[in-house]
Amino acid sequence: MISDYVRQILINMTIRMHGICLKLPSPFLIAFLVTIVFIPLTGYALFYSLLVTEIVPTDQIDVPVPSVGDKVSVFGVWVQDTEFTEIGLGGWYEIHPVRYIEINDKSYGEMPFTGELMEGVWGPRRLIILDTQDPYRIANGTVAEVFGNIDGDYHVHVNVDKEYLQLLRPNAFATSLPLYQILKTLSFTPIVVIISYLAVSLVKPEKTYIGRLVRKRKKI
Repeated sequence: MISDYVRQILINMTIRMHGICLKLPSPFLIAFLVTIVFIPLTGYALFYSLLVTEIVPTDQIDVPVPSVGDKVSVFGVWVQDTEFTEIGLGGWYEIHPVRYIEINDKSYGEMPFTGELMEGVWGPRRLIILDTQDPYRIANGTVAEVFGNIDGDYHVHVNVDKEYLQLLRPNAFATSLPLYQILKTLSFTPIVVIISYLAVSLVKPEKTYIGRLVRKRKKI
Protein backbone atom coordinates (compact mmCIF):
# COMPACT_ATOMS: atom_id res chain seq x y z
CA MET A 1 0.00 0.00 0.00
CA ILE A 2 2.67 2.48 1.03
CA SER A 3 4.89 1.58 -1.92
CA ASP A 4 1.94 1.99 -4.32
CA TYR A 5 1.17 5.38 -2.77
CA VAL A 6 4.81 6.52 -3.10
CA ARG A 7 4.93 5.23 -6.66
CA GLN A 8 1.82 7.23 -7.55
CA ILE A 9 3.30 10.39 -6.03
CA LEU A 10 6.49 9.92 -8.05
CA ILE A 11 4.47 9.36 -11.21
CA ASN A 12 2.47 12.55 -10.58
CA MET A 13 5.65 14.54 -9.91
CA THR A 14 7.23 13.20 -13.08
CA ILE A 15 4.18 14.17 -15.13
CA ARG A 16 4.22 17.69 -13.66
CA MET A 17 7.97 18.05 -14.27
CA HIS A 18 7.53 16.93 -17.86
CA GLY A 19 4.74 19.42 -18.23
CA ILE A 20 7.03 22.20 -17.05
CA CYS A 21 9.86 21.09 -19.30
CA LEU A 22 7.58 20.87 -22.34
CA LYS A 23 6.17 24.36 -21.79
CA LEU A 24 8.00 26.51 -24.31
CA PRO A 25 8.82 30.17 -23.63
CA SER A 26 6.97 32.84 -25.56
CA PRO A 27 8.29 33.34 -29.11
CA PHE A 28 8.14 37.08 -28.42
CA LEU A 29 10.47 36.64 -25.43
CA ILE A 30 12.88 34.58 -27.52
CA ALA A 31 12.80 37.17 -30.33
CA PHE A 32 13.37 40.02 -27.86
CA LEU A 33 16.33 38.32 -26.17
CA VAL A 34 17.92 37.51 -29.54
CA THR A 35 17.43 40.94 -31.10
CA ILE A 36 18.50 42.96 -28.05
CA VAL A 37 22.05 41.71 -28.69
CA PHE A 38 22.17 44.01 -31.72
CA ILE A 39 22.24 47.10 -29.46
CA PRO A 40 25.68 46.52 -27.84
CA LEU A 41 27.02 45.15 -31.13
CA THR A 42 26.05 48.42 -32.82
CA GLY A 43 27.91 50.39 -30.15
CA TYR A 44 30.99 48.23 -30.62
CA ALA A 45 30.86 48.55 -34.41
CA LEU A 46 30.64 52.35 -34.13
CA PHE A 47 34.22 52.45 -32.82
CA TYR A 48 35.80 49.28 -34.19
CA SER A 49 34.35 48.78 -37.69
CA LEU A 50 34.60 52.49 -38.49
CA LEU A 51 37.61 54.80 -38.36
CA VAL A 52 37.01 57.42 -35.67
CA THR A 53 38.11 60.90 -36.79
CA GLU A 54 37.75 64.02 -34.65
CA ILE A 55 37.67 67.68 -35.66
CA VAL A 56 38.76 69.83 -32.71
CA PRO A 57 37.12 73.22 -31.99
CA THR A 58 40.15 75.28 -33.05
CA ASP A 59 40.05 73.70 -36.53
CA GLN A 60 36.28 73.83 -37.08
CA ILE A 61 36.52 77.27 -38.71
CA ASP A 62 38.64 75.89 -41.55
CA VAL A 63 37.60 72.22 -41.42
CA PRO A 64 33.81 71.84 -41.79
CA VAL A 65 31.89 68.89 -40.42
CA PRO A 66 30.65 66.55 -43.19
CA SER A 67 27.28 64.81 -43.27
CA VAL A 68 26.43 61.11 -43.19
CA GLY A 69 26.83 59.69 -46.68
CA ASP A 70 29.51 62.16 -47.80
CA LYS A 71 32.58 60.84 -49.56
CA VAL A 72 35.59 62.11 -47.65
CA SER A 73 39.35 62.05 -47.50
CA VAL A 74 40.72 62.97 -44.07
CA PHE A 75 44.26 63.87 -43.05
CA GLY A 76 45.48 64.05 -39.47
CA VAL A 77 47.38 62.38 -36.64
CA TRP A 78 46.95 58.59 -36.35
CA VAL A 79 46.47 57.73 -32.66
CA GLN A 80 45.02 55.21 -30.23
CA ASP A 81 42.47 56.56 -27.75
CA THR A 82 43.02 55.07 -24.27
CA GLU A 83 40.50 57.20 -22.33
CA PHE A 84 38.23 54.32 -21.27
CA THR A 85 40.65 51.39 -21.23
CA GLU A 86 40.52 51.23 -17.40
CA ILE A 87 36.88 50.08 -17.55
CA GLY A 88 37.42 47.66 -20.44
CA LEU A 89 36.43 50.08 -23.19
CA GLY A 90 38.45 52.31 -25.49
CA GLY A 91 41.60 51.45 -27.36
CA TRP A 92 40.23 52.06 -30.83
CA TYR A 93 42.32 53.87 -33.47
CA GLU A 94 41.57 57.41 -34.61
CA ILE A 95 42.69 60.21 -36.85
CA HIS A 96 42.70 62.93 -34.21
CA PRO A 97 42.95 65.78 -34.81
CA VAL A 98 41.81 66.10 -38.43
CA ARG A 99 43.78 68.91 -40.08
CA TYR A 100 42.52 68.60 -43.64
CA ILE A 101 39.43 67.12 -45.25
CA GLU A 102 38.01 66.66 -48.72
CA ILE A 103 34.22 66.46 -48.78
CA ASN A 104 32.74 65.33 -52.08
CA ASP A 105 35.91 66.56 -53.87
CA LYS A 106 35.99 69.97 -52.13
CA SER A 107 39.10 70.68 -50.02
CA TYR A 108 39.31 72.33 -46.58
CA GLY A 109 42.04 72.82 -44.00
CA GLU A 110 45.80 72.52 -44.24
CA MET A 111 47.95 69.69 -45.63
CA PRO A 112 50.72 69.43 -44.66
CA PHE A 113 49.95 70.96 -41.29
CA THR A 114 52.57 73.42 -40.01
CA GLY A 115 51.37 73.85 -36.41
CA GLU A 116 52.03 71.77 -33.30
CA LEU A 117 51.19 68.08 -33.60
CA MET A 118 48.49 68.08 -30.88
CA GLU A 119 47.49 71.72 -31.12
CA GLY A 120 43.92 72.24 -29.89
CA VAL A 121 43.48 68.68 -28.60
CA TRP A 122 41.84 68.23 -25.20
CA GLY A 123 43.71 65.78 -22.94
CA PRO A 124 46.43 64.75 -25.42
CA ARG A 125 48.00 62.36 -22.86
CA ARG A 126 45.14 59.90 -23.42
CA LEU A 127 46.19 59.57 -27.06
CA ILE A 128 49.06 57.31 -28.12
CA ILE A 129 50.71 58.31 -31.38
CA LEU A 130 50.89 55.07 -33.38
CA ASP A 131 53.78 56.14 -35.63
CA THR A 132 56.10 58.66 -34.00
CA GLN A 133 58.34 58.84 -37.08
CA ASP A 134 55.50 59.61 -39.48
CA PRO A 135 52.43 60.49 -37.37
CA TYR A 136 50.11 61.74 -40.13
CA ARG A 137 47.81 59.54 -42.20
CA ILE A 138 45.24 59.96 -44.97
CA ALA A 139 42.08 57.85 -45.13
CA ASN A 140 39.35 57.76 -47.74
CA GLY A 141 35.83 56.48 -47.24
CA THR A 142 32.18 57.29 -46.60
CA VAL A 143 30.85 59.06 -43.52
CA ALA A 144 28.69 56.64 -41.49
CA GLU A 145 28.03 58.68 -38.32
CA VAL A 146 28.53 62.24 -37.06
CA PHE A 147 27.97 63.62 -33.56
CA GLY A 148 29.32 66.27 -31.21
CA ASN A 149 31.22 65.51 -28.02
CA ILE A 150 31.15 67.36 -24.68
CA ASP A 151 34.73 68.59 -25.23
CA GLY A 152 33.63 70.44 -28.38
CA ASP A 153 35.12 67.91 -30.82
CA TYR A 154 33.03 66.57 -33.66
CA HIS A 155 33.22 62.81 -34.14
CA VAL A 156 33.15 61.82 -37.80
CA HIS A 157 33.12 58.02 -38.07
CA VAL A 158 34.21 56.84 -41.49
CA ASN A 159 33.51 53.56 -43.26
CA VAL A 160 36.97 53.41 -44.85
CA ASP A 161 37.73 52.06 -48.29
CA LYS A 162 39.37 48.62 -48.38
CA GLU A 163 42.91 49.93 -48.88
CA TYR A 164 42.73 51.88 -45.59
CA LEU A 165 41.62 49.03 -43.32
CA GLN A 166 45.09 48.91 -41.75
CA LEU A 167 44.23 52.19 -40.01
CA LEU A 168 41.60 50.39 -37.91
CA ARG A 169 42.58 48.52 -34.78
CA PRO A 170 42.78 44.81 -35.77
CA ASN A 171 39.55 43.08 -34.69
CA ALA A 172 36.78 40.87 -36.06
CA PHE A 173 34.65 43.93 -36.91
CA ALA A 174 37.31 45.69 -39.00
CA THR A 175 35.82 45.70 -42.49
CA SER A 176 35.07 47.99 -45.41
CA LEU A 177 31.56 46.53 -45.59
CA PRO A 178 28.70 48.64 -44.10
CA LEU A 179 28.60 46.52 -40.94
CA TYR A 180 27.74 49.42 -38.64
CA GLN A 181 24.83 50.53 -40.83
CA ILE A 182 23.45 46.98 -40.89
CA LEU A 183 23.71 46.56 -37.13
CA LYS A 184 22.25 50.02 -36.53
CA THR A 185 19.18 49.03 -38.53
CA LEU A 186 18.91 45.71 -36.69
CA SER A 187 19.22 47.47 -33.31
CA PHE A 188 15.64 48.74 -33.78
CA THR A 189 14.22 45.21 -34.02
CA PRO A 190 13.59 44.87 -30.24
CA ILE A 191 11.19 47.83 -30.56
CA VAL A 192 9.48 46.05 -33.46
CA VAL A 193 9.14 42.92 -31.31
CA ILE A 194 7.58 44.91 -28.44
CA ILE A 195 5.12 46.65 -30.78
CA SER A 196 4.21 43.30 -32.36
CA TYR A 197 3.64 41.78 -28.91
CA LEU A 198 1.31 44.61 -27.90
CA ALA A 199 -0.55 44.39 -31.21
CA VAL A 200 -1.12 40.65 -30.79
CA SER A 201 -2.20 41.26 -27.18
CA LEU A 202 -4.94 43.57 -28.46
CA VAL A 203 -6.06 41.49 -31.45
CA LYS A 204 -5.66 38.00 -29.99
CA PRO A 205 -5.37 38.40 -26.21
CA GLU A 206 -5.44 34.64 -25.62
CA LYS A 207 -2.03 34.38 -27.33
CA THR A 208 -0.06 36.52 -24.85
CA TYR A 209 0.33 36.77 -21.10
CA ILE A 210 -0.54 40.49 -21.01
CA GLY A 211 -3.54 39.89 -23.24
CA ARG A 212 -4.87 37.14 -20.97
CA LEU A 213 -4.18 39.24 -17.88
CA VAL A 214 -6.08 42.24 -19.24
CA ARG A 215 -8.99 40.10 -20.39
CA LYS A 216 -9.13 38.42 -16.97
CA ARG A 217 -9.27 41.77 -15.16
CA LYS A 218 -12.03 42.99 -17.44
CA LYS A 219 -14.14 39.99 -16.44
CA ILE A 220 -13.65 40.85 -12.75
